[in-house]
Amino acid sequence: MNSSTGFAAPVPAAAPALPRADRVRAFVRLGRPKFLVQSMMVVGLGVSMSVHDGHAFRPGWFVLTMLFAWCTHLMTHYCNEYFDLDADRANASPTSWTGGSRVLVSGLLRPVVSLSTAFVLLFVSIVLIAVMPTTATRLMAAAIVTLSWFYTAPPLRLNYHALGELACALVLYGLGPLLACTLQSGSVTRADLVYAGVVCALQFLRMSVMNLADIEGDRQTGKHTLAVNLGAPALIRLFVGGQVVVLAGMPTLWALDVVPPAGAVAVVVTSPVAVWVSHRLLTGALRVPAKANAVTFWASMHMPLTACAITLGLLAGAMDTDRGVPGGWLAVYGVTLASFLVWLTGAVRGNVLRRPA
Repeated sequence: MNSSTGFAAPVPAAAPALPRADRVRAFVRLGRPKFLVQSMMVVGLGVSMSVHDGHAFRPGWFVLTMLFAWCTHLMTHYCNEYFDLDADRANASPTSWTGGSRVLVSGLLRPVVSLSTAFVLLFVSIVLIAVMPTTATRLMAAAIVTLSWFYTAPPLRLNYHALGELACALVLYGLGPLLACTLQSGSVTRADLVYAGVVCALQFLRMSVMNLADIEGDRQTGKHTLAVNLGAPALIRLFVGGQVVVLAGMPTLWALDVVPPAGAVAVVVTSPVAVWVSHRLLTGALRVPAKANAVTFWASMHMPLTACAITLGLLAGAMDTDRGVPGGWLAVYGVTLASFLVWLTGAVRGNVLRRPA
């Protein structure tokens, strides 16, 4: 891809002739579905915020929210694979969590497959927005789709101008839970804004680390991420300092009666993951291929783990009231949590236990 125009670089006219089953597997891998666990936990957090606020569980809007979240998330991946192709080719040391799926880089599928799929998912997302009930929810959803598409697509190409980290944080962990909450209840509280703000800030820091892992390839292709602009030492200081601010901020907000104790405790409970990632960054682990995968893996896992911890805290707080938690949501979130834990167990085995850290 020409970095100044955003158009794909010349590639062979046809991908290698693969058996149909292999093409299907490559297509699925191209969408990087393992990241969908993030949006699943985000929606769970948003619905739980609504339940904690005393509202009923509305299954229909939950299903719509999940469809929209997954559709938009996949759209972003397929779009990024196409418009990030130059940077992915230049990345000599990708991890399992950074550097793209490597499907297009390996020539397993033609780039146009990725772009075409992204457009189809974009249109489906627009249809889902159209059936949302209020102007506020439609505007939030439209902002999510817009920021997601232009994360790498021209003319904005946000991740090429040191705005991708912020855009991703706003889309997934900022607007994401607020949309899920608003579709359930029609409104959000001050505490809901704090929860979304906390996970949004952590996602911003996490994305900074992910881009740091790709810094050399990004530099070569003129991709000015925050990591490229700041440099590794300053970016690591930003990550560590940001984690300290969030960790200290939640107990302070509890003391000021802005959030209940369960919310503050949830952030503290997951902080060892952030401490471990910070230590690894400070000791240069990201520069060592054998260690880099574990760093990017745990930086990524910190997000759904924190969302899960806050969600469980909210549900525990709601169960301690007269209104309790709707049985339907307890059942749905129970399945969601069990699915996440099964997936996490497999991910730990595949990304940490089988690799030197």
